[in-house]
Amino acid sequence: MKKYRCKICGYIHEGEIPDDFVCPLCGVGKEFFEELESEEKIEKTKAVPIDENNPSIFRVIEKCIDCGRCRDICENLVGIKYDRKKCKNNICINCGQCVLNCPTGALIPKYNYKSVEQCINDDSKVVVCLTSPSVRVSLGEMFGNDAGSIVEGKMVSSLHKMGFDYIFDTTFGADLTIMEEASELIDRIKNNKKLPMFTSCCPSWIKYAEIFEPDILEHISSAKSPISMQTSLIKEYFSKLKGINKNDIITVALTPCTSKKAEREKLTSTDFVITASEYAIWLKERAIDLNTLEDREYDSIFGKGSGAGLIFGNTGGVCEAALRTAYYFLTGKEPEGKLLNFSSVRGLDRAKEAEVEIDGLKIKVLVVHGIPNLIPVLKEVKEGKSPYHFIEVMNCVGGCIGGGGQPLNPISNQDEIRQKRIEALYKCDDNSDIRSSYMNKDIKRIYEEFLKEPLSKKSYELLHTKYEDKSGLLEDKVLLNNK
Repeated sequence: MKKYRCKICGYIHEGEIPDDFVCPLCGVGKEFFEELESEEKIEKTKAVPIDENNPSIFRVIEKCIDCGRCRDICENLVGIKYDRKKCKNNICINCGQCVLNCPTGALIPKYNYKSVEQCINDDSKVVVCLTSPSVRVSLGEMFGNDAGSIVEGKMVSSLHKMGFDYIFDTTFGADLTIMEEASELIDRIKNNKKLPMFTSCCPSWIKYAEIFEPDILEHISSAKSPISMQTSLIKEYFSKLKGINKNDIITVALTPCTSKKAEREKLTSTDFVITASEYAIWLKERAIDLNTLEDREYDSIFGKGSGAGLIFGNTGGVCEAALRTAYYFLTGKEPEGKLLNFSSVRGLDRAKEAEVEIDGLKIKVLVVHGIPNLIPVLKEVKEGKSPYHFIEVMNCVGGCIGGGGQPLNPISNQDEIRQKRIEALYKCDDNSDIRSSYMNKDIKRIYEEFLKEPLSKKSYELLHTKYEDKSGLLEDKVLLNNK
């Protein structure tokens, strides 16, 4: 049976295409489809291969000049090095850094917004959107605002205008992650369990570990990512609270991250993922100018989170947020001073370490963004020589603020723009009435009414996950990752 691919969004259609066919993902007609065989005739020597079933990234063949920049980014910035000629599987950790660095726009996120639009137009569905911290400080760039402009209220307003029934803030899910992750860290330290503990929020890092470093999987926190935690509770808790059949709820994550599109396939409580750049395209298609909208608030219950949840978008943010709550769990006192402005783990240095003493317990932490900077650390862990208790890992430069789904900017200005986004999120944290996750009243409510306590049986059922050894994807274990 012949297969045809949409040249706009990458959707694959099997069988002949009728004349009145409309692409279910991006809405274009038959004339925008090509037989897959036509792509196979194009010999690429430098471009990194992108499979047709890649859930995150699509290559527009007509725009590709085979410059090889995507391969350089994948191998040197992201750190995916293996013998592609000997390995049958095209390994992609879905991070989208190639998208940000493609000079011709040949690489784009796979678009899902047309499918979301169909759900919104279905009166039998309740469509819920949750927005990641980093999008509020980047989306404005697509509408002429300076990098780092905070457009939270206008973003929420635009989502209502699009027709979403509820709009929540993923910082609530970040607070939930910290409650579980900080508790897990304390448990590991006090009970001599596997240390150091790695963070688990970044799906590209998790996929990398499962494929290239399965020996360290026991060191990774079992906590799901904030999006996955929150969508689980929307389906299992919010649905009952509102008297809605959970099968009628459609959850949509608005993120800076292309990799979340791949994570969504494994963690099925999230139905769709749309990126910041993708959402801006959708807004413009609907002739909605973000700058003309009034500010609106998030909906309650899963509305806003803490300042600690907001800084999840920055490299070092998860570590800082975890230490604030760990301090309270261990001492019963409010964190202050250094823990509310933990400069040692902030900024764009690729690896940052620090040590804090909490109630006589010394905790040594490391923050890394960019997998290549992690390789020597992983070696120490496997040899049992790591001095750290807690290691935060983010794949993308700067953390989520530099995700592959963020608005495109001149390649030469990327660090400057990342820094402005980082500063904006710290400003949001500074201005927040609630600076730590455990102080969030809605977090307290959900534990009292539903989860009972961190690491409870219900928490493990809904908020935690297990990892798999996927090194079999590498034929004959042909690795070049400094091994």
